[in-house]
Amino acid sequence: DWDTYLGTAARRPFNSKHLYGFHFEKGGGLVGGGVLELGSHTVDLCQWSVNDCPPPIEYNPPANGEISATYADGAQLIFREKNWIPLGSCPVRFEGESGWGEAGDSGKLVLSSPELLAGRVDEEIDGYPATFPVRDFQDCVKPRSQPKGNAVAAARAHIVCHAANVALFLNRTVKLDIEKYEFINDDEANRLRSEALREPYRI
Repeated sequence: DWDTYLGTAARRPFNSKHLYGFHFEKGGGLVGGGVLELGSHTVDLCQWSVNDCPPPIEYNPPANGEISATYADGAQLIFREKNWIPLGSCPVRFEGESGWGEAGDSGKLVLSSPELLAGRVDEEIDGYPATFPVRDFQDCVKPRSQPKGNAVAAARAHIVCHAANVALFLNRTVKLDIEKYEFINDDEANRLRSEALREPYRI
């Protein structure tokens, strides 16, 4: 049922390529593309590393194959497509004054120095980290606690990706008010925060 599959996205002719793998974008207007497809997973991890803080406040257009975003404290979030260590389909890299660490959904961890583990053990369960999301969710069921990948964390990760896409689409820097989730003094960018929904869909 192609019409139901498209959901709120703009009507477009059937294309079987959009049903599989990394080509399932529904399209129509300002779509998420690779930034949102992979970013929804990887940015969530980046946000988790900074205690699920509010999103970055400034987003820059692509330069040298990277999109950069800056948090209120000056920390940077970089979106990039290339030069990853082959550790899975959703890699993340953390860099700081003491070195760097990179991981992906293979469960493997590569560090610039073993000393960064600081005595911690990098445990795995069937090739996955001991703290992988399914285990985390299961551990939250009885105590009714929030999993690490909760709704607020997911929403913030998606907001980051959408804001980065706006900078990409407009090819210029945009600044985000992280209290109102509006772009500051930028009507053009704010018009891209939502799209008209296809009938009969409503939010």
